[in-house]
Amino acid sequence: MLTRQETNYLGKEPDHARLTTIIGMMGAGKSKLGYIVSKSLNVNFYDIDDLIEKEFNTSIKELFKSHGEAYFRRVEEAKIEIVIKNAVSKNEKAIISIGGGAFDNQYSRELLLKNTKVIWLNVPTDILIKRIGDGSKRPMIKGNIEKSITEILRKRMKYYSLSHHQLNAYNLTQKQITKKMMQFISPENKKDYR
Repeated sequence: MLTRQETNYLGKEPDHARLTTIIGMMGAGKSKLGYIVSKSLNVNFYDIDDLIEKEFNTSIKELFKSHGEAYFRRVEEAKIEIVIKNAVSKNEKAIISIGGGAFDNQYSRELLLKNTKVIWLNVPTDILIKRIGDGSKRPMIKGNIEKSITEILRKRMKYYSLSHHQLNAYNLTQKQITKKMMQFISPENKKDYR
């Protein structure tokens, strides 16, 4: 864990952060929107779940099934740490998308809050349900999808709310969401991104 002295950043964005992390529930669009914004800003994009799937040559759902959630969360924490430390050491500009439950991990959360601008992509439950479909590809969905998502979100809200920025995606188009994300990332650059 980070020491008390290292955690005095909560509630305020790190000075001169060159990294941005997108957090939020499964189905919020973190990977898709993060990729679009990274291309628009010409910076690198790291999707933690995608990196894990490539390393293990299997899906996140299969990792959960074969090794359990605790194992997956340890792998996820290690991957986040490697990506952040490598990017910081290279003074790299990048956007990072993490899995919906990764921000629950105290060490990862503190590391991200200290070294990156954290944007919570907050999407209404009814839209998440529509995007997730039957939930068959989502290892955290058990039984009734609406009940499952509502319960997971209820547990994660206390962590998501620690983000530096909350982007409420209610009734916004993809273009409006990406524009707002870019304004959080580069507030000095308020132009209309196309």
